[in-house]
Amino acid sequence: MKIWKAAKLDFNLLKYYYKSICFTLLVPLAFILLYRTLVVGISFAMFMMAMTSIYTFSVADKNDMQRLYSILPISVKELVCGKYVHAFLMGGLAVLVSCVLQPVILRRLGTAVSLGEIAAAAAAGMVLYITYVCFQIPAYYKFGPIKGRVFMYVPVVGILVTMFLAEKAKVDTASLFGMLGDNRYLVPCLLIFYLIAAVFISIGISIRVLKRKP
Repeated sequence: MKIWKAAKLDFNLLKYYYKSICFTLLVPLAFILLYRTLVVGISFAMFMMAMTSIYTFSVADKNDMQRLYSILPISVKELVCGKYVHAFLMGGLAVLVSCVLQPVILRRLGTAVSLGEIAAAAAAGMVLYITYVCFQIPAYYKFGPIKGRVFMYVPVVGILVTMFLAEKAKVDTASLFGMLGDNRYLVPCLLIFYLIAAVFISIGISIRVLKRKP
């Protein structure tokens, strides 16, 4: 599939940033020691990974790869979709590492973590991550990695809000989902609808922006 080939191209571009990616995956493990809350720890991991979404744009811009993209047997739509597939797979990697290692650290610290809490925290992290990416990618296509660098810090807002809620409201995953009560099916459905709509709108904007570029 050409979309997967486009995603693989982005993975190849990341070879310049392997050390940074490893750093991004490991830093949240230290962060969890401070807050000892899984939802904050995973949210921080997604914040860190979202900050790396500019890497492929930076490498492509530095090496003037627009000429290469123009001669590849891949349509603009496939190229853009490949970018999103790559971004979501990177987010999935961050969630996987966090869901395996962070609960182990919390248990070592004496904080019990259930499978339900892990699943809920992972879902919350992915909602935040997809939201970040859906804002960032169209902005990078529109303004480039230099002028669009300010959008790299969009996740900062998300993590600050998450930390504020955890610190001031003492929100934890179990109590948050317990408050849903009879609406426990409605909220997930609304979140799924939101994510699907956000992804499709973001992809549509990215395709339009890229097609209009000379």
